[in-house]
Amino acid sequence: MQQAPRDRWAIPSKIGYVTAAQNAHFVAAPLLAAAAIGIAGVMAADGDKFRWPGPAMMLMTVCAVLFISCIQSSFNAATHLFNSADLDAWYGTSDKPPETVLMQVQQRDFQIWKSSSRRAVRLYNWGVVTLGMGTAAALAPHESASFEHAACRWTACAVVVIATVRVAVTTALEARRVRRRQHGRRDEQ
Repeated sequence: MQQAPRDRWAIPSKIGYVTAAQNAHFVAAPLLAAAAIGIAGVMAADGDKFRWPGPAMMLMTVCAVLFISCIQSSFNAATHLFNSADLDAWYGTSDKPPETVLMQVQQRDFQIWKSSSRRAVRLYNWGVVTLGMGTAAALAPHESASFEHAACRWTACAVVVIATVRVAVTTALEARRVRRRQHGRRDEQ
């Protein structure tokens, strides 16, 4: 997301980003957190039926905490995102401070929104990774499972691990890209 000139309103570089983030953080994250808590509860009640109930419950707990933290960070970010139409609705046309002052406030808050929003995205992505790892641990067949049952569960486990590794690598690469870009900006200043 680029820096806005002082005489313009700051906007996200991808206009659909705000809606996409809100859907992920305020719809998907709560549902996934609830699923993780539910799976941990099932494993706590029936741990003897799973190969690795302890690690799976721990991963599901971390997953739920990451998703809940994502929701909180996204909520905090949303309190700093506004545009000129929001200001018109709030102030009306007669009591409104000068537009240049409002643009400066909006640009400052926009930077806070970007930072909090990025944090929420990282928390969401790592929540997905821990959900995948916890799911893989839950899918591992119990030692007493028949060969056919174990083969199906190990296959399901492998599918989840492959998808989870893909998300983890993408998340790590994106975090690295953001750090490099931020480091480059600090060098310019």
